[in-house]
Amino acid sequence: MSPVRTFIITRPVADSGRFMEAVRAAGHAVLASPLLEIRFNEGAEIPARPWQAVAMTSANGARAIAAHPARESLIRALAVTVGPASTKAAKAAGFARVLQAKGDVKALISTVLERLSPQDGPILYASGAITRGDLQGELAVSGFDVARVVLYEAVQAMELSQPVRAHLAAGKGATVALYSPRSAKVWGRLAAEAGLADAACAMTYACLSQNVARALREALPRARDILIPATPDEAALLRMLGLG
Repeated sequence: MSPVRTFIITRPVADSGRFMEAVRAAGHAVLASPLLEIRFNEGAEIPARPWQAVAMTSANGARAIAAHPARESLIRALAVTVGPASTKAAKAAGFARVLQAKGDVKALISTVLERLSPQDGPILYASGAITRGDLQGELAVSGFDVARVVLYEAVQAMELSQPVRAHLAAGKGATVALYSPRSAKVWGRLAAEAGLADAACAMTYACLSQNVARALREALPRARDILIPATPDEAALLRMLGLG
């Protein structure tokens, strides 16, 4: 029987279920310390236009639309999603037509360029307050009319959760899953503020992408055990960890 390992999930609560279920199904322990809290802007003004598509670089874009007063009109458009999680959220929001890209913003931009036409109407970018990449700008170069509307923001946590602080303080090992450059920076800062930077540097890290790993190295320069999946998606990360 393989030894029980401990995993720390840092995603917002709404996004952490798949990881936590996979860890528990494999017989391991999981601790949660959400580093970002998602807040929806239900009052954001969305122009009434004949949208051919709604682009979402996160499942939170779909969740924000599900909570927005303009939902009924928006779900008639094609949802262009960044990966499986945002596809699931788009369908839950009511979108009947979904076009899924392969895992990141660059892939979503490529999918739009390959599958859609500027002549078929404008694209709504259901955005967060902080974005990665320039989806709006890159598509505009190819003639697309893209309107970015900020529908949600990710607010940083003020401290690590008590169970995670206690685990680090006890010098116990764990694998920390980090999904974004911003969360990697927040993790490093909060660990340092708690006086636990040394313990944090001794952890194993499962970073969703090279960009996440780069941010982690900047936040915790002495962190050495850093794993990166072959592709930037949760399924690949889980497989890398022997959980999928």
